[in-house]
Amino acid sequence: MGTSTLARQLLTDLSFRGVITDALGTNSGDYTDVEVGKGVKLAASAYVPVVKADEIDGIVATVEPGLRNGGFNWGTIQTKGRALATVGASQTGNVAIGAYVTNDTPIAPLTAGLIQVFSVGTGFVAPTRFFWRVIKIISGTGAAGDSVMIERI
Repeated sequence: MGTSTLARQLLTDLSFRGVITDALGTNSGDYTDVEVGKGVKLAASAYVPVVKADEIDGIVATVEPGLRNGGFNWGTIQTKGRALATVGASQTGNVAIGAYVTNDTPIAPLTAGLIQVFSVGTGFVAPTRFFWRVIKIISGTGAAGDSVMIERI
């Protein structure tokens, strides 16, 4: 009898991913589909981009065309489950499996890319409310620029 290898994978069923629908960005139509995969945090009227050392409330899953509610973009935010990320430039050494992460310096608006995360290094503050941790090193050794899979617990 042969053996099969099971590996950690992204979950695809939306009910497991904790996907919510809400306003994105400011009321200036500043979100496009290139923001998919980037981190956001809750603000007064919408989910807005995270900045360095922010906890990650969620990750942009979709951005709908057009504007709503007085000029806001609209889309879906993944608030749990698994997501792809890139180890940010602030990472000192290699990020470890099981390490909790916060947001590193975000990718500029209207520039494609995944959420940037780090677990140790200058400016790292351990999360206290939104716990995302590294569960798989996808490429490299977990150093800055490497791809990882993170999971909300």
